[in-house]
Amino acid sequence: MNVLLNTSASAKKIALLLNIIGFQLCWAACVIGGTQWAAVCVPLFLCWHWTQRKPGELWLIALITLGGSLFDSLLLNLNLMAFPDHDGALIPLWLMPLWSAFAATLRHSMAWLLQKPLLAALLGGIAAPWSYYAGSLFDVIELTAPVLVLIAVAWALLLAALSLYWREK
Repeated sequence: MNVLLNTSASAKKIALLLNIIGFQLCWAACVIGGTQWAAVCVPLFLCWHWTQRKPGELWLIALITLGGSLFDSLLLNLNLMAFPDHDGALIPLWLMPLWSAFAATLRHSMAWLLQKPLLAALLGGIAAPWSYYAGSLFDVIELTAPVLVLIAVAWALLLAALSLYWREK
């Protein structure tokens, strides 16, 4: 019996590690590789994630993907950020699936963070602008200084709200 419990605990740890690595690979594929790599990497990650999903998680992924894509599109249309070689009203296709990949971490590798609303807000407010800034280093996004502040505030609020919501469940 103890062996079965250890095996189950090991499998959960491996799944968390794969969730972390999978998201990082998706980030690199989307940001560096663009739409072509996003179209390969994110669906593969989400297919694996399907086997790990938790109740109600598909709605969370859909909501975060839609909300994040609309938020970034708003920033784009307010000329607070731009994407070279892209002139649409919506964000480039490579960025939309990245939101899905991110959402797939929330109840898995980031679940520990969502148990701590203040820490979630703090890390969201710090890590998100750095992620966008890292994208700008690859010349896939152009940012204005005010947008980094808006991104920090939005992500702090988003992760704090998600943390409070999931903490109540």
